This record gives sequence, C-alpha cells and structure tokens, in this order.
Amino acid sequence: MDLPLSDYRTQSVSEFDTTKLLAAARRQAIARKYDQFPIVDVDAHHYEIESLGEILEYFEDPVLYQIAKSTALSSQKGAGFLGGSVGYQEVAGRITRYPLRKLEKTPGPEHRDVQLSRRWMDAMGVDLAVMFPTPMLGLGMHPQLEVEVQLAQAYNRWLVERVLPQEDRIRTLIYLPFNDPEASYRTVKEFAGRKGVVGFTVTSVRNNPVYHNDYMKTYALIEETGLPISFHAGINWGEESMAMLNRFISVHALGFVLYNLVHMTNWVINGIPEKFPKLKTIWIESGLAWIPFMMQRLDHEYMMRMSEAPALKRLPS
Repeated sequence: MDLPLSDYRTQSVSEFDTTKLLAAARRQAIARKYDQFPIVDVDAHHYEIESLGEILEYFEDPVLYQIAKSTALSSQKGAGFLGGSVGYQEVAGRITRYPLRKLEKTPGPEHRDVQLSRRWMDAMGVDLAVMFPTPMLGLGMHPQLEVEVQLAQAYNRWLVERVLPQEDRIRTLIYLPFNDPEASYRTVKEFAGRKGVVGFTVTSVRNNPVYHNDYMKTYALIEETGLPISFHAGINWGEESMAMLNRFISVHALGFVLYNLVHMTNWVINGIPEKFPKLKTIWIESGLAWIPFMMQRLDHEYMMRMSEAPALKRLPS
C-alpha cells in the first residue's frame, strides 16, 4: 500500500524507498510464509518512459528517432509519442508512488529497473517477475504503424540487452508489434531463445482481427518455440461503447475485459486452437469472471449454428 501523502511531506527526498513503502507487505509475506512456495508475478509493470533515452538508442529510423527524442525532452516525457494517455490512473494525486518513484535512489552499476524491481519483489515475496511495459500498452491504437514497429523493436532489444542479463529473477514476454504482421514474425525470429524471454505478448487494445491469415505463420512459429503467446488487456476511453461511460472507474472495470473478450471470441470461434493445438495462450489483466460468461454464451450460440464455426471439433467452452 502507499503511505499517506502526509508521511511523504515529512520525509526528505533521500529517504524515499520502495522497501519503506512496502514495509507492511513485507511483514505480511513473512507472516504468510511466502518463502515456502514459489510466487510468479506474470504482469510486473515497469515505467519504460523513464528509460526512454536509452531505448531511443536502438531506433533505426532517424526521422522517428528525432521526433521521439524531441518529445522525450518536452514536459510530456514521451507520452505524446506513444499517442497520449488519460491521466486518471493516479487517482487525483492520492497514489503518490508514481510521481515519487523517480526520486528514489539506485546506487551502483546495476540498471535502475533491476534495482527497483528487486526491492518490491523481495518485499512482497515474489520469486520471478515477468516485466511488462506500461505506457506502451496503448501503442496498438497509435495512428502511425511505423511508430509501434520502431518502438517495439527498440524496447525489446533494450530490455533483452540491458536489463534482463542483470537479474535471473526478471523475465519478459516480448512485445509483438501486432499492427504489422511481418514485423511480428521477425520479432519472434529475433527473440525466441534469448535469455529471460518466456513468451510473446500482444497488447489487446487494438482492432486487429486475430484470425487473419497474415498472422498464421507467426502463430506457427511461436508454437514451434514451445513458448506462449499472451494478450494483455487495457483501456481505451475513445472506443465508441466506452465513450458512453462518464467515469474512469467504469471504463477501468469494463475496458480491461472488452478487448480480451473480443479477441478470445475470434480466437476460439475461428478454430485457432484447433489449427495450433500446442500453442499455449495467456490472457492477462482482465480477471476471471468473464470466462464463465463466455463459455455459456459461446456454447449457447454454437449449438444453434454450428455451421458458422466449422473448424471447431469441440464445444467452445
């Protein structure tokens, strides 16, 4: 939990520390004996924008590099380059961790993300953390396809070369630039088998139909690696159905399910699990309650119109 804002006002900047922030979590981890069984956080977010300067070094397109560099130097700190975001996540300043984490000191040669991750992992009793980007989760709706491709490539290389080698307890699901099927295929070819890579991820907030033939060779390649493909949910207040909601709490409640629900429906009804029976799939950060709902709804429809799902050999559920 976050400390009350009044506590931060009485602390000096040099005293801000994740281990202090999570002192109660550490006591809980000890009391519950978390060290007696393995805990994996499959969705351990970090804030890649804080390392945007390093990531930009991996850009191959000089024009996009200049645009991104210019944006990074602005007050937006790179958010504009990512397409922008709605600033409700910090609950009007009551969650102080995000703005204050940049003040936390990380001495020594190890990368800042490694040190900060290790602090919260140790405090909460987490053995392995699968590192995920945060602002980039909305990149699938960026109006410029080339931005997603360049940023995904640069981020993946930065993470694999500069962060993961420094800590065996940190892994990642490589970001696939799904708006470009060919670039996604090349990404799997480049990163499969690299140290710390445990699979591949698609950010769900996008309008790409997962059943399109252009993705089939990518699915086949991922299946060959034995690694999973994951779909990480998110929100998009600009979606027409979401735009009818007038509170962030409402968008957050429904939005994290919406895109995963749509993608899973397409995934199942178009028989992708039948075509790639060994391809493991993970659906991340959308909870569990929607799964029984989908099982019932898809089975109900399937039993009335099986001809519309000829690839299925079993009930959708």
